[in-house]
Amino acid sequence: MPITYKKELDLNFRADIGGNEWNGTTLLPWEYFPPGIDKMNLYAIHGSGNRRIYEALYPIPHEEIATGQGPNFHRLEYFKPFDLKWVMGDDWEQPHSKLWP
Repeated sequence: MPITYKKELDLNFRADIGGNEWNGTTLLPWEYFPPGIDKMNLYAIHGSGNRRIYEALYPIPHEEIATGQGPNFHRLEYFKPFDLKWVMGDDWEQPHSKLWP
């Protein structure tokens, strides 16, 4: 069975801008997470143009980056095990979502 996914889901986003810096914050609703999440990675992009910096919690090892390869946030083999109960507590159960079959 093909994987079904949703695009352009509504998010509440807040940007705090001060001087040359800004911080963006959003809260992802639980229903946006598919059931059984067991791996995760986190990314940040800073700057622009030639000064743009891409960061990852679990980056691709330098020796595995091909010449000319650009950022790729879809390399699932570099995601690491993650258990939402680690954040929410052992008794937590992920709420049901109408977004996922």
